[in-house]
Amino acid sequence: MNNKIAILGTGAWGTALSCCLSNNGYEVEMWGINPSEIKDLNSGYNRKFFGNKKLFAKVKANIDLQEVIENAKYILLAIPSTFIIEVLDKVKPFMNNKNKYIIINVAKGLDPITNNVWSKSIYKNLKKYNIDLATLIGPSFAIDVFEKKPTVVNVVSKKLDVAKDVAQLFNSDFFKAVPCKDEIGSQILASLKNLLAIAIGISEENHNSINTISALLTQGVNEMQLIAKHMGAKDKTILQFCGIGDIFLTCTSNKSRNFTFGKQIFKNGLDKVLKENKATVEGYKVYPIVKKIINQKKLDVPVFKLIIKVLDKKLEPSKFVDTALDDLMWTEINNPKDSQKNK
Repeated sequence: MNNKIAILGTGAWGTALSCCLSNNGYEVEMWGINPSEIKDLNSGYNRKFFGNKKLFAKVKANIDLQEVIENAKYILLAIPSTFIIEVLDKVKPFMNNKNKYIIINVAKGLDPITNNVWSKSIYKNLKKYNIDLATLIGPSFAIDVFEKKPTVVNVVSKKLDVAKDVAQLFNSDFFKAVPCKDEIGSQILASLKNLLAIAIGISEENHNSINTISALLTQGVNEMQLIAKHMGAKDKTILQFCGIGDIFLTCTSNKSRNFTFGKQIFKNGLDKVLKENKATVEGYKVYPIVKKIINQKKLDVPVFKLIIKVLDKKLEPSKFVDTALDDLMWTEINNPKDSQKNK
């Protein structure tokens, strides 16, 4: 076995990362299920996601999963989270128990079966195999990476040497990966920021005011920190690229599916948007899980509770901002003990 990298998935992110790795001189082979997409990739394009822009590095694509997995040391999961376990079950027959594999996950969200981070589900599914796991996560749109715009993300693993190993694969003059050890916290924050982005999208469309967005974003980040800490996140992870960096990206850009989803909800209503929307909106997928976590742990998170009400159709999007501003309970109120210390 050599340093071959198997990329599972032929979407925009998988393609952009394949180009990064190939551009760095590694042997890369992509796997997908659509013959026309495979043919397109082998001809130097991914027209479904990037139009007629040519890939900036040569990649090899294959519909035969066994051939892709054969001799691979690294297996990168660039598939929608909904299909992670299904695809892993297809991969396992082609993995050798005697070999050491490093699994690189780039899917975001929480497992709806366990209500926990995907790394735990991946470890459990592959427990009979000799694997290490890293998660590539942080502020990054696929199109910007594809166009070689300077980008910095985190590589997260409970083993720092694994995170450093994977970071080295990706590091180049335009793409940097910074190792981080908070495997749990980074993934929780990555899920929560998508739900917050829907809320900020509604706020943007409602008032188009940086004052309003700044207030709700500040409170939302505080609430993210509270939820994440209750699920095992470390305090300072929110200051990483996978924290504040990803929050800023997802909550302020029209390239963000979640942010634009929120804007569309305000303009057209949830039912119409859900009917017409074909893209995956991670925040909408994860909100029932976050709802369970908040209720189970009885957390005081007014902004998150209100956006959940909107998605539950119990609050009109037009009333979200005013209700949120009325309901906000700032740090001095939420943490009276801290207030007493400061006196």
